[in-house]
Amino acid sequence: MQGGGSDLIFPHHEMGAAHAETIARSWPYARHYVHAGMLGYEGHKMSKSRGNLVFVSAARAAGHDPNVIRLALMDHHYREDWEWHDTDFGVAKDRLETWRHAALSGCTTSADELVSRMRVHLADDLDTPSALRAIDWWAQQSQAHRPGDSNDGRIAGAAIEALLGIDVTTS
Repeated sequence: MQGGGSDLIFPHHEMGAAHAETIARSWPYARHYVHAGMLGYEGHKMSKSRGNLVFVSAARAAGHDPNVIRLALMDHHYREDWEWHDTDFGVAKDRLETWRHAALSGCTTSADELVSRMRVHLADDLDTPSALRAIDWWAQQSQAHRPGDSNDGRIAGAAIEALLGIDVTTS
């Protein structure tokens, strides 16, 4: 497998693969390629040379919950170009609070259906935005109904953490 930014497919990734194939005497170098979309900030491609990078370490130093940072990033498909906005943290924080409320308050909406939907979306080219929308649906359904079995909330929380690395059981 070979990966990197979509702007480096040619010539950088092609050249790297050609070198590796020649050295290893093994063709092809990679059978699968993963190329991430471009990330923009303030109207320009985010890049080291431009100096317009948004660092996770700076977000952590500013007090942002790692779960919020992860959610803000997962709201975009890895292959698609997108623009970072400082308001993305606020949207992700609100989303996480909704999920936590649903997971901790007990619900009548089955966690099994949520887990199934999440797995389908993640198996489809790591479609994290759709997986997040499935959790949004589950949380909305959970809040719309009277409190139910808190075990479903625990199961959903465990699945969200296992599949996405987002902890919804603590606040």
